[in-house]
Amino acid sequence: MRFIGFSSQFHDAGLSIIEEDGSVSFAAHSERYSKVKYDPRLAYELMELIKDDDVVTFYEDIGIRSKLHDIRKEIFPNNLRNMSQGVTRAGNYGYMPEEVEGTYDVSHMHHESHVAQALYTCPWKTNDDIVMVSIDGAGEEQTSVIYDTNFNVIDDVHDPQSIGKIYGHVTRTLGYRPLEHEYIVMGLSSYAEPDKGLLQFFTEYYESYSQYTREEFLRLKYTLNKNLTERRKAPGITNVYYRYPTMIADLEHTFIKKLWQLKQRTDTKVLAASVQEFAENKILEIMRTARKHGSKLIYSGGVAQNIVANSKIRDMFDDMHIAIAPSDCGSSLGCAAKTWAEETGGQRLKWSPYLGYDIKNKINPKEVVDYLMKNKVCGVANGRAEFGPRALGNRSLLGDVRYDIKDTVNKIKKRELFRPFAPAILEEYADEYFDGHKNEYMQYTCKAKHDYNSVIHIDGTSRCQVVKKDCQSILRQILEEYYERTGVPMLLNTSLNIKGQPMLNDEQDVKEWQSKYNVRIF
Repeated sequence: MRFIGFSSQFHDAGLSIIEEDGSVSFAAHSERYSKVKYDPRLAYELMELIKDDDVVTFYEDIGIRSKLHDIRKEIFPNNLRNMSQGVTRAGNYGYMPEEVEGTYDVSHMHHESHVAQALYTCPWKTNDDIVMVSIDGAGEEQTSVIYDTNFNVIDDVHDPQSIGKIYGHVTRTLGYRPLEHEYIVMGLSSYAEPDKGLLQFFTEYYESYSQYTREEFLRLKYTLNKNLTERRKAPGITNVYYRYPTMIADLEHTFIKKLWQLKQRTDTKVLAASVQEFAENKILEIMRTARKHGSKLIYSGGVAQNIVANSKIRDMFDDMHIAIAPSDCGSSLGCAAKTWAEETGGQRLKWSPYLGYDIKNKINPKEVVDYLMKNKVCGVANGRAEFGPRALGNRSLLGDVRYDIKDTVNKIKKRELFRPFAPAILEEYADEYFDGHKNEYMQYTCKAKHDYNSVIHIDGTSRCQVVKKDCQSILRQILEEYYERTGVPMLLNTSLNIKGQPMLNDEQDVKEWQSKYNVRIF
């Protein structure tokens, strides 16, 4: 028996496979196969992996989610590009292939799938003193949830009140795509100090949604039991349905209008710094509540990708584990893991971050280092692709930190000049070069104690990737060779892709990429 989990329809799709013994045999973003960044569709290549006797799990309650989508569609008809990617009516699974429509065996709630991924992959042997938190733009009905390890809700924030939504509005106002490019705004935020007036503006807007009770908001869902034609013929239902959305729409449109007005007279860096500060304040409020219920934190959801906030959260807890892929794609592993645990009584999965397509080639670390030491940038595409948003060495673009290579790498990747690059460093030297929290998945920022500026952000921090001693990746071998020859234990490591495109996946991607961009890939 295998346990299949998939996410699709609303954001970045993915599929994961767990064997009966708890070993994760496969997990991948759909975008790696469709070649469409943040693709909400589930690629047919992934669907072909499903067998008739598999237990198939969907990552959220499709009925509730589709109904809430219909609400948003009617309230904000011109604001759907990054909200739903074209989902139609309840009962139609949008971009989900026909082969899987209606065939899954079970579904879990959105935030449950988020935290389940982190819980069942965490290194802790017991669930003692653990509290779990998911913070996202939106789920079915909630935007953040605090759970115990039995998935009982301790506290939550319900839609439409959302940290992620406000951050997304600012992202769009600055010219980027909401639900996709928040990390760019986070990088920009380090270039200025937050403005008190903007902080108050964001906070007041966020708090204004609290006036609507959960019961009032959920009433919208129940009105969708009748189709739109029937609602329009029934004044009683119509009045219930339209009065409340109008209030939300007015509030939303007022905020967006004011935000655009503020943008005309506010430095973009200040706007980014202010929304980052606002987000951190609200995230920490949630975490202070969570801390009362446990000293060790399980954390997931799209907002868990805000690594600046993560570093501050880490100081509040004795230990912290963040899902390797906190966004919706990672929830494909979460929902499969929760079903596996319920069926088998399992506590922890057997897994590694290298779970995708396997490029079977032999790389000589000496040749790679020879190339890098000529002040050249090169790619590495070897072994199984990483699961999640980070390049961990199997699909990486590498550079020699001794040289000022930021401009070279930015030119290749076509990225904004203000964005930081991450260093990959041998575990045994990490504390010598960086202060603060660091792990193997680049989920925290830490203070640099060196002067290799190519991997230091404007605020003096780095998103450090620690490559552990027991790691068998090609990146570990390259770092060891590089250190032996230079005395420097780290390299610049960024994802092997162009801005707006998925990371390279298979041999054909490598061939096309080398030809198009004239970059050597080992």
